[in-house]
Amino acid sequence: MKTIGVIIGTEDEPISSKYYKNNKKKLDILQEYGVYKDYIPYDYAIFSEIKYYGEKSGYRVVPLFGNDFTLKECNECDFIFSIFEGVYSFINGGYEQYLRYMNILKRTKANVIPSINTQKFIINKHKYMKYLEKKGYGITPTKYVNLNQYSINAIMNFIKKHGFENIVLKPELGAFKTGFKVIKNISSKKILDSLRILKKKGYRRILLQEFLPEFNKYGEIKTYWVGEKNIYSYNQKWKNGEGVFQSQDKIEKELLKECLNVGKKLLKDFFKDHEQLIHCRIDFACCMNNDKQCREYFINEIEICPTIGEQEGNGKSYSIMAKELIKYCSENDINSLSFHTVNDENGKK
Repeated sequence: MKTIGVIIGTEDEPISSKYYKNNKKKLDILQEYGVYKDYIPYDYAIFSEIKYYGEKSGYRVVPLFGNDFTLKECNECDFIFSIFEGVYSFINGGYEQYLRYMNILKRTKANVIPSINTQKFIINKHKYMKYLEKKGYGITPTKYVNLNQYSINAIMNFIKKHGFENIVLKPELGAFKTGFKVIKNISSKKILDSLRILKKKGYRRILLQEFLPEFNKYGEIKTYWVGEKNIYSYNQKWKNGEGVFQSQDKIEKELLKECLNVGKKLLKDFFKDHEQLIHCRIDFACCMNNDKQCREYFINEIEICPTIGEQEGNGKSYSIMAKELIKYCSENDINSLSFHTVNDENGKK
């Protein structure tokens, strides 16, 4: 019997009582791991779906706990699926914990999904942003800054060239807005002080972009995909540090259609240049002339191990994604080398 290990342990996005009632039989197996109905994080809910469909297909499905899993545990698996990923390791234990996580997955004999190269490619945002730009996708003008070696003059010249009035600093390995810094009334001193603080927090690189007031006014269009199929999309804004969600049917139809067309094209390119993904989320930021007419949009972020609450798939995505994973494992049982002969970070074999 082949074994699928699922990396979990985020403690984020607990499921609703309604979801629990509708999926009680699957979810109650989580009690074995000390997780009960009063607080079931999204990744444990996904694990229960993978375990259910995996065992129906003849697989043994086991949890790997992201904060303390070992190489020995990984080597007892044939496939490893990352839900808890490198960014969580960094948030929970800093850069050393992140390196530990990545090194174990690099050394294991198991087939890691997504591959370690692709996980690094997405975590190192400057690499995938450059990839998007090279492929002709719309992105906002971005300055990539190595916190160990940079020129404040080059940064200020970039800001002046693009006429930025306010900027935002986005660190690689940042998530849930941790490490994000908006700087208004720009000065060299403000930027240097912020870069020093980010470096002290353990970040290695940041993306510098224009701060767009329209970004939160109109929100992000977040599109969730399983394989090449869009499962659900929604609009997210932020208010008092909390996400405010607008359902798919409330998004302007032409805007959504355009985002989905770009998403389909991007996935086709990505699958060709890198590897096929079980699931992902592609986020679009839009600047608008008014509430109805889209003026300009750009791809703001790609997540290949996305944090997916129930709103990501209208409460249905967990089982769809679990079935896609089992399908992948079944198709790759014979040749378990599929993700160990994957492309390198630049898409070359």
